[in-house]
Amino acid sequence: MRAPLLLSLVLALSASALHLSATAHAAPPNIVVILADDSGWGDYSISGNTNLRTPNIDSIGRAGASFDRFYVCAVCAPTRAEFLTGRYHPRGGVRGVSTGQERLNLDERTVAEAFRAAGYATGAFGKWHNGSQWPYHPNARGFAEFYGFTSGHWGEYFDPILEHNGQLVRGRGYIADDLTDHALAFIEQNRDRPFFCYLPFNTPHSPFCVPDEPWNRFKDHSVPLRGPDGDKEDLPVTRCVLAMMDNLDANVGRVLRRLEELHLAENTIVIYFSDNGPNSTRWNGGMKGRKGSTDEGGVRSVFFLRWPAGGIRPGTTVKEIAGAIDLLPTLTALAGVPRVGDKPLDGLDLSPLLRGQVTPWPDRTIFSTFGGGVSARTQQYRLDNTGALFDMAADPGQKTNLAAEKPEIASRLAAS
Repeated sequence: MRAPLLLSLVLALSASALHLSATAHAAPPNIVVILADDSGWGDYSISGNTNLRTPNIDSIGRAGASFDRFYVCAVCAPTRAEFLTGRYHPRGGVRGVSTGQERLNLDERTVAEAFRAAGYATGAFGKWHNGSQWPYHPNARGFAEFYGFTSGHWGEYFDPILEHNGQLVRGRGYIADDLTDHALAFIEQNRDRPFFCYLPFNTPHSPFCVPDEPWNRFKDHSVPLRGPDGDKEDLPVTRCVLAMMDNLDANVGRVLRRLEELHLAENTIVIYFSDNGPNSTRWNGGMKGRKGSTDEGGVRSVFFLRWPAGGIRPGTTVKEIAGAIDLLPTLTALAGVPRVGDKPLDGLDLSPLLRGQVTPWPDRTIFSTFGGGVSARTQQYRLDNTGALFDMAADPGQKTNLAAEKPEIASRLAAS
């Protein structure tokens, strides 16, 4: 064998050995994505709501990163599509929540497909809402394991009929508890390999019903913080939502505790957010809009991400605007997993912001669309679907239209 060829072979083997050694010492992170259904930005004690306490959910943001301005969609299915694909939902054919408008086009590739191709165990437990029949079913979109329901609304919350990988089954107990049970079983079964666990709850979406224990804590609650309806607020609904959020927080706590018990918490990326604004006129920080609206209150969500082993410092606050479209590029970048598919992404990799790196960041615009209307949000301004312009830093309630005063900004956003 010639010396140059021998040297090349030795170098190649050495590089391969170094790569294997580095891989062995840097285990791929597990992923847990928790999605609430119809919970507004204001439904958390970390957001300033004194009507309830959400210590477990809040702890994710306090132990990692919390985004100050994180945007989802006005209703459920579009947000799920943007999370799955990293692309604005109309690009993937998702334009509504029923009559087939919720189906994600078959040529779109999902974040679950990327992680499954990289050797992860993949499971989804809860509300899918991006197509029911094969090949729109979650088992056909990258999730090897699915337990829950595929439509957008479920009418039975106690011992519900659900499905497990396409087969009808009978759930046990309250639906949020049952979904959590199955997610925990998946985590435990895959504790020795990397896993991607998607837990899209269907609460506090209606019907407004909850187990007796949390309801008894809130049924006579005075509700000191009120929504825009003031004394006309539907207090029984608000109290039930508070109790449903109390239950949701308890289930998030169960997930966090199980990760600790299995010694997986350090190297697990845990994400929490919601799919749209609140589904009733309850307290939401004085923002305009609720579910179904592309105003700030209809599309702003909390967003928390915790990963102790990944260099994300506790108490990190990210001021830059971001959204559900950013999650696929961010998660694949954090985990070192190649994305599947080659369609252009609308989302950005948020990992530099999560790690507090000093890096150039674009002055971006995030778009919200629903019912034929489009709203555009920059770091400072929002142009609503009527063409009104608001300075969101000075006027978070969208009370003063600046379109006539700042026509150049309004025109630029309208043209974009």
